[in-house]
Amino acid sequence: MNDVLTQGYDGPPNTVAVKALIAAQQGMTSVKKDSINPHFKNKYASLEAVIDATSKVFQSNGFAVMQPCGRDDLGVFVETVLLHTSGESFSSRVYLALSKQDMQGLGSAITYARRYGLLGMACLAPEDDDGNDASKPSVNVVKGKSSEDSKEKPLSQW
Repeated sequence: MNDVLTQGYDGPPNTVAVKALIAAQQGMTSVKKDSINPHFKNKYASLEAVIDATSKVFQSNGFAVMQPCGRDDLGVFVETVLLHTSGESFSSRVYLALSKQDMQGLGSAITYARRYGLLGMACLAPEDDDGNDASKPSVNVVKGKSSEDSKEKPLSQW
């Protein structure tokens, strides 16, 4: 079996590393949304906040964190690698999508991929520190659309 989920998998994982990863994930605290996106005016957790919430817990459980960039047949990515003192490692790739084709766009995409790769490996979601926003009902009001316009479109037509 050689698909995306098992690529590079050589056998049963080292139970010491798996237990250490579980302990690390259980020891994580929530990540605060500490930054504001100036374009959308929404809050998000910065890379610094994610690193602050995860690095000491990973390290105290025997993990080093690396986030190298690379390229494969699917594109350019940031790979988050958790290296355990037992020699076992866990990794996840986040592929980059550039909003601007310049160094600023590249830097933003790398930061975004590092943040979400690390959140995924830590099994964390940023905490909504404004409970009022989370508890508001969502309201979708559509005016002036015919019944034909309001039908759902397949994803391929977006």
